Amino acid sequence: MRYTGGSKWKKHKLMMKNIKVQPHLPETAKFTPEILWNYLRKYNKVVLKPVIGRKGRNILKVSRLGESQYEIHLKNKKIIFTSEKETLAYIEKFIRNRKHILQRTYIVQRYIDLATYENKPFDIRVIVQKRKESREWHVTGMVSKVAGKGFVVTNDRSGGGIILPVTSALRKANDDIARNRKEIMKEIERVVLIATKELASYWKKQTIMGLDVGIDREGHVWIIEGNLCPGIKSFYKLNDKTMYRRIKNIRRENKKII
Repeated sequence: MRYTGGSKWKKHKLMMKNIKVQPHLPETAKFTPEILWNYLRKYNKVVLKPVIGRKGRNILKVSRLGESQYEIHLKNKKIIFTSEKETLAYIEKFIRNRKHILQRTYIVQRYIDLATYENKPFDIRVIVQKRKESREWHVTGMVSKVAGKGFVVTNDRSGGGIILPVTSALRKANDDIARNRKEIMKEIERVVLIATKELASYWKKQTIMGLDVGIDREGHVWIIEGNLCPGIKSFYKLNDKTMYRRIKNIRRENKKII
């Protein structure tokens, strides 16, 4: 398996070091049965993700429906279990069945009820770049990824979702978000730049980062995860190719510099 994006758990721990970023990170821990039940009692909904993974694959959403009733949501399928034992057995078997050993370590993360576009949740991919000879990071692109109907993840490939300009998605969210969309976009930029500098303190040779950002129903900004090898095809799907060209041009310039 070729994957150079770094561990989701390592990136989370690095970002947690910054006190300004902490309020924007969903509570996250390495998966154990104890952590799973504690988080479900606390939040009712969690997401299980492989620490090494791409394109929204092998992600489970687990919801606590009642005292001993749980729902597991995988892609666009939902399964109901009537005991902790059955629920845990399914999860552990699912993890064991991952093909590569690196995909068998999971994290548990508080589930964020994302803002919606036409009743479907969306998040925002933010690209941050710097030129090799500079220390300054800049946000060079933002795009909204809307989940397909009934899907857990917003990734447009595995979830059948759509790609939209961020302003279009925010306008169709609830009234408070639509009204404050300019301030929310400024807050996204502020938070991701701080988080990027924290990640870059470890991955010193990086010149590009991708951060997946969620907006909850109250308009709070959350960093869902960071990516060291972010895909940019989503930007090409926009009618306006300005951001796509800017990202590509800076990446091309950096490759020319030895």
